[in-house]
Amino acid sequence: MTKAAAFLLLAAVAACATAPKEPPPRPFAATKWQLLMEIPPAGEQPYVRFGDGRMEGFGGCSKFSSRYVQDAVGARAIAIGRIEVDRRLCDPSAQAAESRTLEVLQSVSSYSITVDVMTMSGSGGTLKFRSDPPAWVGAAATAAVSAAPLTGTRWKGVVDAGVEASAVPWLEFSDGRVAGYTGCNMLNGTWSMEGSAVRIGPLATTKRGCTGVADDIERRVVATVNPNARVVRDGSRLVITAPGGDRFEFTEVK
Repeated sequence: MTKAAAFLLLAAVAACATAPKEPPPRPFAATKWQLLMEIPPAGEQPYVRFGDGRMEGFGGCSKFSSRYVQDAVGARAIAIGRIEVDRRLCDPSAQAAESRTLEVLQSVSSYSITVDVMTMSGSGGTLKFRSDPPAWVGAAATAAVSAAPLTGTRWKGVVDAGVEASAVPWLEFSDGRVAGYTGCNMLNGTWSMEGSAVRIGPLATTKRGCTGVADDIERRVVATVNPNARVVRDGSRLVITAPGGDRFEFTEVK
């Protein structure tokens, strides 16, 4: 099935629905899914992340992105636009595995979700993903924030291997205050608990200019760490997700 036909199919599904159907068991927007592989590669694992009509991910070697259209009536149809890949030099085996993954992903036309496992299928084959963090973490992790307060903790940003220490962001929580580093500039502001939810900000930063990797990391941090973000503590991991789906992870520094 061509991409044009897939998009037309989605339109036909929406137009021809005669009875209301339940929505997908988990909306795509602001979710991240890790690819399940028989032999997982070393280092960062392949994943896909969905925003509002946009998909991005890591194939095990390179970053990629695309637009997508998801049905709105629960038929579990999806059409993925042309996948753009930021080609990088990697081990030949990693490149081969990534090429196969992207080939299958490009052909995907349907999906199903059971608990925290998503299966995506199309003419090129089938891929399986697990939600990251797992679906069961939700309430337990939120409760864990209250049980294990952030006061007195320090967190280091999770960045690609090889990034210089001077570009690694961090956050430090004290009593009602948060200080940190964006990968380029210092930041400071407030944080609070609203029920079981953590609110970070408003924040202020210094205005030093950076280029290259440091600038890219700072843009991601600033886009994610804001008063509207969802903050989840999962043990030694702190996952911050902005409303638009931008996401940044930190690990606790003991």
